[in-house]
Amino acid sequence: MKKILLVFPLLFILAGFYTGKIMDDRVKGLLKTLKLSEADVNSTIFSDISAPSFYFPNIRELKSTATGERAAMVDVVGSYVKQYVSSEDFKNQYSRFRETKKPTEPEKPKTMAQLKEEQRESLNKSLEEMKDAKAKATADQKEMYESTIQIFAEQLKQLDDPNNTMYSPEMDEYMQTAYQQQMDQYNQQVSEWEATYPANNPNFLIKNCLESFLNQTKGVDFSSQTAIGEYGKTVFVQQEYERKNSLWKLCFRSGKETTEAARKFAQDWLSELK
Repeated sequence: MKKILLVFPLLFILAGFYTGKIMDDRVKGLLKTLKLSEADVNSTIFSDISAPSFYFPNIRELKSTATGERAAMVDVVGSYVKQYVSSEDFKNQYSRFRETKKPTEPEKPKTMAQLKEEQRESLNKSLEEMKDAKAKATADQKEMYESTIQIFAEQLKQLDDPNNTMYSPEMDEYMQTAYQQQMDQYNQQVSEWEATYPANNPNFLIKNCLESFLNQTKGVDFSSQTAIGEYGKTVFVQQEYERKNSLWKLCFRSGKETTEAARKFAQDWLSELK
């Protein structure tokens, strides 16, 4: 299987164009090789770490990177990653992301008196429209409009019927009780949201990405055999390996040295965050 550079996706994507810093020439060269602009990087930077996902644009361009430079490049780019996730730009993105996860507060219900008056206004409007339409209608159509007018007039009359329970104080009490239950649930959800997405502290996102990377790249067997399968596709001889995730397979293709460098960087960083 032809080797290509291991993409430690979290590291490379987040490296980006670190605001306010002069990038290492090797990182500049890599981004030039990958044909990535600042806009390209910024469009994927936070979505990848918050998912987490390991999407990486222009992966085919990585083939031109020399094999012996790959492990060293992991540390170079990794250093920029750690700087970037401490930047205000990253924190601001996290704050916006955090707000999208906040539970929606239930809308306070209107009183029965408010709903009654809204219904009265709606019926009066419809009644006037029917009367106007009747006045403009032909003789054979007027009876149809008159029937509708009588229905609206009867509904208006029922609004003030003391036996109509629709707008009773009991309904007010029921609506308020339901609203309070919704608010209790909302307050509980907010507490859980605050614990899950702490303000001004995106470290848990970094941890999740690092842990996901380490879990998906665990136990790569660099001695495993491959063969040419159907349609000329290179596949693993062992079906167990063929069922592995794409990141695991990418590590295999990139080689042991690069993979171990990426995993060590992730493990060291994870230890710092715990």
